[in-house]
Amino acid sequence: MTSTNATNELHRTLGHRLERGGTWAWAYVDASGNVEDPRRQAALKLRGVEESLRASGSDTTAVDVIAGELEDTPGVPSPVARYVLVHDGELVLSEVLPGPMQASESIGAGAVPDLVPLVAHRPIELPFLVVQVGKDGGGYRAFKLGHPATADDEVRVDGETFDQHKVKGGFGDWKQPRWQSRTEEVWRQNTAEVATAIDKAVARLSPALIVVAGDSQARPMLLEKLSAEARKLVSEVPGGGFDETVLGDHTRVALARVIATHRHDLEDLLRTHVGRGDNQAVTGLGPVVEALQQAQGATIALDAVAIGDRTLLALGSAPWVATAPEQAAGVPVIGPVPAVCALVRAAVLTDAELVLVNAASLPGGAAAAALLRWPVGPTVPA
Repeated sequence: MTSTNATNELHRTLGHRLERGGTWAWAYVDASGNVEDPRRQAALKLRGVEESLRASGSDTTAVDVIAGELEDTPGVPSPVARYVLVHDGELVLSEVLPGPMQASESIGAGAVPDLVPLVAHRPIELPFLVVQVGKDGGGYRAFKLGHPATADDEVRVDGETFDQHKVKGGFGDWKQPRWQSRTEEVWRQNTAEVATAIDKAVARLSPALIVVAGDSQARPMLLEKLSAEARKLVSEVPGGGFDETVLGDHTRVALARVIATHRHDLEDLLRTHVGRGDNQAVTGLGPVVEALQQAQGATIALDAVAIGDRTLLALGSAPWVATAPEQAAGVPVIGPVPAVCALVRAAVLTDAELVLVNAASLPGGAAAAALLRWPVGPTVPA
């Protein structure tokens, strides 16, 4: 497992703050504008967020900061979610999360933030390209799963437009093959330029997926010109064309397949290690906590629903999490917090990848499991 996800990102951006302690306030809400009377609905939503934050003990500064962020429209098409995080009264994250809600709405304040929504929206580091190609050129937009696109992520290639339609008559049948050949050569040149731009993007961005839509005659020419590396990443939109709805639906399905493959590979690897008994993986909430205490977890898999309302102890310094006071190794105990939040915090602080899964797919139906950076226990005899 070599990919990264939101926990690795958060280790870089929040690690030092999580180590310092302090007070957190957060809000994860649906910010979609495709509702009846969107202004009124947005105002009611904002009022509800403010009331929930105050009820959870958030101070006035944090409430005002979060409310100020949520007042701004996301600027991307619906559906879309927002996640805002404040630490000791200072804004540290204000994220626009394209797509529908991937976790339950979460609004609160406390010593440990709820970072699960970010992991749910960004389960893996997944750059991808959406390509549209025609006979007069084409282009692509570069995206990263769970992040909004910007204008800088779009590249357009305008090719030659001379004689873009095959000759149907008027020049004499004896001339038509020559004109048709010239037209098709223009198409090939145009699609070759688009292919070159895509190959450069593949080298620069290392996407995991390239969705290709557009003219049914231009697409085969494009695929022919793409590098072998790019071609193996392509998922063609059936039927071609430029319908945005069809393109969006196909892209969502293609992304879901990539994510599902990643999860399946992790689950398969966990089952393999557990089946071998080679001590390279552990299952169950207690063993996973122990692995995190030793900074031994490379990848943590957990089912937030299966863990439910269980709690763990958040600690003020390493080993960061414990199941009971006697496991705290003399470190100050912050207090009991939702187990999922404690696990995500510990994963971030130990730079472990975290993947949300269905417990039914883990060995023994465990609510949590971990691939280890080094084995535990005695060496298994050959």
